[in-house]
Amino acid sequence: MYVDERRRGAWAGWLVGLTIALGPGTGCPADPDDYLGDDDDSTGDDDTTDDDWDPRFDVLVSVAEAELDASYAPGVSVAVMEAGEVTFARGFGTLTPLGADPVTPTTLFQIGSTTKMMTVTALLQKVEDGEVSLDATLAVALPELEFALDGSWNDQIRVEHLITHQGGFADHVDWEGSSDDAELADFTYGFFADQLWLMNPPGAFWNYSNPNFSLAGLVTEEVDERMWPDILVEDVLLPLGMDRTYLRKAEVEADGDYAESWGWGSTADMAMHHVTMDDIGDAAWVRPAGMAWSTPSQMVRFGDFLMHGDQGVLDDALRAEMVAEQVNTLWYMDEMHYGYGVFVDRGMTDSLGRYHVTPVHEHGGNTLSFTSILYALPEYDVAVSILSSGYGTSFHGTLEAALNAAIDLPDPVDAPEYEFDPERLDDHVGTYLDPYNVGAIIITREGDGLRIEMPELAGYGMDVDPDLVTISSDLFHVDIDGGLYDLTFIAADEGGPSTYLRNRSFIGIRAEEVALTGDRAPVDRASIARALAPSPLSP
Repeated sequence: MYVDERRRGAWAGWLVGLTIALGPGTGCPADPDDYLGDDDDSTGDDDTTDDDWDPRFDVLVSVAEAELDASYAPGVSVAVMEAGEVTFARGFGTLTPLGADPVTPTTLFQIGSTTKMMTVTALLQKVEDGEVSLDATLAVALPELEFALDGSWNDQIRVEHLITHQGGFADHVDWEGSSDDAELADFTYGFFADQLWLMNPPGAFWNYSNPNFSLAGLVTEEVDERMWPDILVEDVLLPLGMDRTYLRKAEVEADGDYAESWGWGSTADMAMHHVTMDDIGDAAWVRPAGMAWSTPSQMVRFGDFLMHGDQGVLDDALRAEMVAEQVNTLWYMDEMHYGYGVFVDRGMTDSLGRYHVTPVHEHGGNTLSFTSILYALPEYDVAVSILSSGYGTSFHGTLEAALNAAIDLPDPVDAPEYEFDPERLDDHVGTYLDPYNVGAIIITREGDGLRIEMPELAGYGMDVDPDLVTISSDLFHVDIDGGLYDLTFIAADEGGPSTYLRNRSFIGIRAEEVALTGDRAPVDRASIARALAPSPLSP
């Protein structure tokens, strides 16, 4: 069972956008089999330290092996927790693309954005202690932070906006940044404050952006004498029994039991390759957004915490707010929301397209060369974690097999369907402006469809398909240089014309609504391409 298919439109653009940012000639990722040679069959090997598992997980094992063989990852690890007990934990494949040593249940992987739910927990502990208020503005929570482009932004952004992806920030990840713990503050008060911008007013709507969580980590650190990684480990991870979940790469290296991966070592890489530990970044500013290392057996402990809480870690009322529907993600009608650092779904769609109504608390994650999935189903007291050592891998069949082995889901119902009313199209017609990035976005109507022009992108030689692909009355896809980007039209006033044209990479605001302050950031084709390629730190 999985929900990620309904995000395909957004993700397709991000992946292709990354190829754009890496430059001409990147093309499709290199196949590890080509890199290894025909005589090496180490990728996808079925090596493990434990071949003894409950027969009900036989399908899980078969599907995991097949999906690993079809992926770029050299290894994957899976754990299932039922009623607080780990009932399945197994590694597949090898520790490195070139090696023969097997992945085991104790092998460490990077978990990417799945880190965000832990970051929120540490922040909410400060809320519980009265040291931070969710209603506080950044002018109060981070008084040293002053945005060069607009000094009023600090007074508009609230702490709650950060942990619900409503800060309005342009997405930025400093992959090659310093590993010095002090960099979390230094980068925020330096480059970030001087160069980054808001794409839309804070609180206007949900839009996934990693800087929200870097700042949430800094807010936590500012009211404590310790550095952020130590706060998270000492106050959240160790009390939950997650004693092999690390934030610093040096701690992973000292542990010694970790996977190397297949992907990019940096955003300057021109093709996917074997990523060694030396290649992997350790940017302190990015840690709260998605740089933790863990194992599936550790991660399902956090899934258990999401479902049942732990009063010794966090007041249960605040833990319940983490998994409450705080804001609609705009991705799948009214079925998918975001809590505090957690996706909160009302149901799930299986591989046959059947929809099952049951609450799901989940968060995926990607780094440049690792992929993570954590699912928790509170009505069934089941959590599943899957970690792989490849960028953007899909182990949704493995997830579905794990859930089918553990539970009997309710009978499927008709899946929610997108609605399209052509009368709504006129609400979207007009000129929108992204003043710091892609420039003007012109929307016109032709029959029962919409057309788009992006003159600034066209001026830099980028190919924008003029015909939008209709998904619903408010949701469309646009093809930019062969990558699909989702576009959501949003009205500030219910029933009125659209005010915003939303994508994760860029936001267009209806031109007459734009009040540009400060100097416009320098824009060229390279900067636009980078903006169209948000960080792989994604759900």
